[in-house]
Amino acid sequence: MKYTGILLPVYLLLLPAFLFAQTGSTCSAPYVIPLDNQCHDYTISATTGTTIHCTGVIPGYSGTGRLTIFSFTTNATASCVLINLTTSGGQPAEVLFYEGCGGGSLHENDRDDYSSVCFNDGTGLWAPSETFTLASNTTYYLRVWTPGSGTITMCAKSYDPPNNNCTGATPIGSTPVTDNNACHKPAQGIAPELLCAYSLENTAFYSYTTELTGASVITVSSILCDNSALSGSSGVQIGFFAGSCASLTHIGCYYDVGPTVQATINYLPGGAPIPAGTNIIVAVEGMGVGSNCTYTISATNAFSLPATLKYFSGWIKPDANVLRWLTLSEDPDTHFEIQKSSDGMSYFKIGMLDGKNHANSETDYSFEDKSILANQFYRLKIISGRNRGLYSNTIQLKRENANNESVAFQKVATSKVVVKTATSVEKNAIVQIIDPLGRQMKVQHMKIDRGENSYTIDIQSLDKGIYYLIFQANNTKKQFSFIKE
Repeated sequence: MKYTGILLPVYLLLLPAFLFAQTGSTCSAPYVIPLDNQCHDYTISATTGTTIHCTGVIPGYSGTGRLTIFSFTTNATASCVLINLTTSGGQPAEVLFYEGCGGGSLHENDRDDYSSVCFNDGTGLWAPSETFTLASNTTYYLRVWTPGSGTITMCAKSYDPPNNNCTGATPIGSTPVTDNNACHKPAQGIAPELLCAYSLENTAFYSYTTELTGASVITVSSILCDNSALSGSSGVQIGFFAGSCASLTHIGCYYDVGPTVQATINYLPGGAPIPAGTNIIVAVEGMGVGSNCTYTISATNAFSLPATLKYFSGWIKPDANVLRWLTLSEDPDTHFEIQKSSDGMSYFKIGMLDGKNHANSETDYSFEDKSILANQFYRLKIISGRNRGLYSNTIQLKRENANNESVAFQKVATSKVVVKTATSVEKNAIVQIIDPLGRQMKVQHMKIDRGENSYTIDIQSLDKGIYYLIFQANNTKKQFSFIKE
């Protein structure tokens, strides 16, 4: 208690000094941007200087202006950092990205010009370029030039876009989905010309299923892009594919500039009309090199979704796989069936969640699967009274150090022990219960089906105390202790 009484006043004295030291005037005293998905206002620094990256390319980036320095620190998984920047009065902003602060100054050899952006209208998205790889738990710096004083608003978060590949494609329908491609990397395994492009930088994937035979229209609207040191022209390049992600058939591509781009697809290769029930994959790329674009996207002749799903993704925890998804709108009676597979073909239900999005706003959901296997696939079955059986994208989670066998049961029992297993193949198992002296008290043979299983062992006849449960199936042998009360 004496140490607490001494240290607490020192901490309280140091805290205000630390806060006031964040002036944004140098990289030694930068404004620290929290990656908390919240918006924070910062006063533009009184430090003066000129532009470096945007000078002579775009009008408005000349002469002496104000320099404000920011820093952020990446998370343990080196997720992309996505920042929504807005200046007061709509004044333009040049944002330069630096890997370090040497001797209290930012140096040219630490600057990554590909990650530097000219925000002509004073607002837009910043993220590191597709050529730059962030390191985990590392601090980086942003030098923001503005022509005058005022405030800069920063809304920042760690963000790994789930639809950066075909298997994570965001389902779309007639209701526009708002998205961006700032943190996306180039599509893998797809040639640029399939998107009517010369190169790929930030590719986002979407999917829908045709309801009727014939044409469907993709509309990308409210397009706002901020480019490296370019004029900031807005527009998109689009590639259309049919089939599964493992075997895509190219249908066509389209590109245009402007705030709204519409593309129509009618036929499969060979000239046949696109039949009803065809799965369409749409790949979207911003115009220009390194475009960070926001937009809305929708599709006609697409099955009406009981829920507009922005993303469905998964993370690995030591003791569970965590599934997360976000909806933009839902039917009033929507619910979500969580399904799992060991081979990506045969799925079984592992849980159900009721929908809760009644205001057509962004709503988060999460589900933990503690039956961990080495390789698992997940998907959502989105169900409503109006439309049943529509599925989300499929995600795959792999664990290098996990067996294709999971066993769990309660650690304290009174009259029965319930053994739960999950496996990728059918097999036979033996469960034994032994006492501390090694005597076999119970033995039970089980037939384990592929997927999740649950078996009950009656232990009413056992005395109170500690026992051991031994589970053995093929080459798997696991031992657990439990208490009989």
